[in-house]
This record gives sequence, C-alpha cells and structure tokens, in this order.
Amino acid sequence: MQLHTLEIVRSFPMNATRVLTRSAWGGVILASLLLSSCQGAKESMKQAGDGMGDAAKQAAGDAASMAMAPALAPLTDLLKQGESQIKAGNMQAAMTTMGGFEGVYQKVGPLIQPMAGDKWPAIDAAAQQVISTFSGTTPPSAENGSGAITGLMGLLKGLKTS
Repeated sequence: MQLHTLEIVRSFPMNATRVLTRSAWGGVILASLLLSSCQGAKESMKQAGDGMGDAAKQAAGDAASMAMAPALAPLTDLLKQGESQIKAGNMQAAMTTMGGFEGVYQKVGPLIQPMAGDKWPAIDAAAQQVISTFSGTTPPSAENGSGAITGLMGLLKGLKTS
C-alpha cells in the first residue's frame, strides 16, 4: 500500500506539468482564433467608419454640442452673473458670486474635458485664472475680473455650435 501511494506522489508532478502545458497551449490557440475572428469585424467597422458621410459627421458634431450645453450651463450662468455684477460696479457681489466658481468647475470640468479636445489646456488655464482672480480677500479691479471672465467665456463659447 505504501509503495502504491509513493508511486502516485512521484508521478503527480509530471502529470500536473503535462496537464498545465496542454492547458496553456490550448489557451494560446483559443486566443489566436478569437483574435483572428475579431480582426475581420474590426476591418468591417473601419470600412464603415471610413464611409461615413458629411451628414453623419455633422450629426455627430451636433449631438456632441447638445450634450455639452447642459455641462456648460452652470459655468456660463455663473460667469454671466459675475460679469453683469462687474459691469454694474458691484465688485463685492461679483466676488461672492465667483467664489462658487471653483466648486462648480471641479464638478463640471471633467465633463467638458473630453468634449473640448485640444482646446482643454486653454480652457483649464482660463478657468484657473478666474479662480485665482476671485480667490483673494480683496476684490480684483473691474478690468482684471472682467478680463478673466470674458477670456474663459470666449473659450467656452467656441465649444458650442448653437
């Protein structure tokens, strides 16, 4: 009985190695078959994308613009309110209004970033300028406050087509 148990124990590592090797090769073969079948689908999708007409591209751009409008609304509303307060000469009210800008920007910025594409670094820099302009305890000059706000508003308007 002990001899039989010893033979099983000795042969186990060799059998386990064969099983694992066969399983590994089976996995490699299966993966290569799956990848080769996906290549055909990928090529078909590429051809369909290459054939997309101008109307479809325009529709995609319009959809992106419509998706961006709700994301931009909180920022643009806040910027417009701050700008109108500056124009009215009420810098303290503008400071209070723009004091909420950073929190709104932190929430909305990640939604705008993928839609902004290569314009994102300029938008982010302009937003940081607005934050730093209105973050002090003393209100900025009307010129500095208005300049920071209108600079960002111009960039954000460039994202919308409507």
